Amino acid sequence: MTLSAKLVFFMKFSPYRIISFGYIFCLLALVIYSYTQIDLNLTLSGNLIYQQVQGQLIFLGYFQRHLSALIYSLIQLIMFGLYFYLMRQVLSHRLNLQQIVKLILLVSVIAILSYPALSHDIFNYMFDARIVTKYHLNPYFFKANDFPGDLWVRFMHWTHRYYPYGPIWLILTLPFSYLGFGKFVLTLMNFKLMFFLFHLGNLYLINKITQKLYPEDRLTSLVFYGLNPLIISESLVSPHNEVMMLFFALAALYWGALQNSRMKYIILMILSAGVKFITIALLPLILFKKHINDKSVLEFMIKSSLILTVLFISLEIYYREAYPWYFIIFIGFSSLLIKYKKLLVFTFILSLSALGRYVPFLYEGVYSDNLQRTKNIIFYLPIIVCLIYYIFSLRRLKQ
Repeated sequence: MTLSAKLVFFMKFSPYRIISFGYIFCLLALVIYSYTQIDLNLTLSGNLIYQQVQGQLIFLGYFQRHLSALIYSLIQLIMFGLYFYLMRQVLSHRLNLQQIVKLILLVSVIAILSYPALSHDIFNYMFDARIVTKYHLNPYFFKANDFPGDLWVRFMHWTHRYYPYGPIWLILTLPFSYLGFGKFVLTLMNFKLMFFLFHLGNLYLINKITQKLYPEDRLTSLVFYGLNPLIISESLVSPHNEVMMLFFALAALYWGALQNSRMKYIILMILSAGVKFITIALLPLILFKKHINDKSVLEFMIKSSLILTVLFISLEIYYREAYPWYFIIFIGFSSLLIKYKKLLVFTFILSLSALGRYVPFLYEGVYSDNLQRTKNIIFYLPIIVCLIYYIFSLRRLKQ
């Protein structure tokens, strides 16, 4: 190979390509790692080769917990480092739309191949729909424990609870449950596909809204949301219905507020609240529309939505704990306000510390008061330090 050919070959591996490859490699590692957390009562395949590989992964996840927690921590830290670099690249206008779309699509497709390792909520979603599609009963009045003979109950958590979500969420899940034909793996794949489609819908709406509001920053918004490791983890790896709640809230902003239609806004925001109830608090914001022009109203409503969301998330945390998926909608609204760099940095720290809450359980494997304290320290300490820094920065500016 001549010197010029070597130079051309080397130039093909631009920093973007190298970082993108590194990010995808880390995500593949996370997908493989997710299978270390398969419930011991669950068998995904009877294939002998798969069983051998699965046995090794389960041994790592359940019986080498110190190493397991270390591997997970390293994967997440490296992903956040690469995510930070990609954010800097797009902020410097070194990435184009085609590069970003290709990377986000590839990342999203890879992520849905994972096992829902860090949360069992998707199994509850599946069984809630199964109560309707298989048993023809109402999950608001029947729970998983009412069906002790069903094999799916063996690997579920929270089997004692009744259906806690809005009716819209149940309606959305029913087609994917029917198309599973009662087969667990096929139903799981269908539900993963559902989350994948709504995730892409969120990216589409974020792009459309920022294109109208801050067109020069829309690529940054796409990277900020689409490659955020918390969004990937909680929307695709171990998905939660906050993804759908956010979709309808974004749709209300785009097809309702931006297009000057109160009725569309009200209908779409009711659909959002019909998934999980907290976005009902955003419904009255449309009443302020007549006081300001179209672009101003959208920014006003996004900021107001973000503030109200923080209040309701704080209440959820107070009554339960700081589950990472609670912040999906916060990150979604924050991605629309990308010009506020301090919000961007705060959201980065919030995402990292929220995912860090998984590490103590991966390390210990049992819930305890000490584990809860450790999780709280990992989550709250970086956020408090960040807020204190911002407060002192404001004081310096005033002086």
